[in-house]
Amino acid sequence: MNWSEEYKILYHDTNSNELVGISRIFKYLQETATSQMRGQRPSYNELLSQGKAFILSGIRVECYEPLSYGEKITVQTWGCDARGFTYPRSYRILRDDEVVCEANSTWALVDTRTKKLIKAGEVELNYSLDKPLELASPVRIRIPGELQLSLVGEYTIRYTDTDINGHMNNTNYPDMLFNALPSPENKLVKSIAISYLNDAKTGDYLKLYMGKTDGKYYMRSVHEDGRVNVEAEIIVENLG
Repeated sequence: MNWSEEYKILYHDTNSNELVGISRIFKYLQETATSQMRGQRPSYNELLSQGKAFILSGIRVECYEPLSYGEKITVQTWGCDARGFTYPRSYRILRDDEVVCEANSTWALVDTRTKKLIKAGEVELNYSLDKPLELASPVRIRIPGELQLSLVGEYTIRYTDTDINGHMNNTNYPDMLFNALPSPENKLVKSIAISYLNDAKTGDYLKLYMGKTDGKYYMRSVHEDGRVNVEAEIIVENLG
């Protein structure tokens, strides 16, 4: 059983090619999950008031067809059986009856005061559940050890990148990574997977490293103190 929301693609959701950018796709997915939490309880804010928060640890999004201005879409999401300290969630985007995007993600539930992980079953969650999607690749990525990554950019976290938790919102990372690719204006994301390892707050400075092998871009953002912020795998299609 899934939770469903309908949206109309707004013009400011699109880029210079009049296609929906990858961070905007992430926002539609996460907004729908937030709606399910608000509708079935506890909501995200209710969890926060209890000193608890869901933290995204990894996500893989597969994009089968591009989305354009004015199109109407249905976004579905559902939780999956949680085990140990892992809370999986799946998503699907449909245009009419056509599946244009699918995603799997893994989350952790954290005590915001002690920073300790909360095991599945310790907090009552009423979200409807179903089986996870069967995607071609898993959520977790591994950057090939033999691949040399080169410095391709820098990024300083801005206030407008952050959310209620005080760190860069997970939906803003895809654009930061995508914009570091060579000639991003001529590319369309077909698949992206991100592992979130250490958060970044306003003013934090990140270095972006990248390498390519077997048609996949691998990226890593690193804090000044050497801590890895995120790692990503991106597959693109050239436009035109």
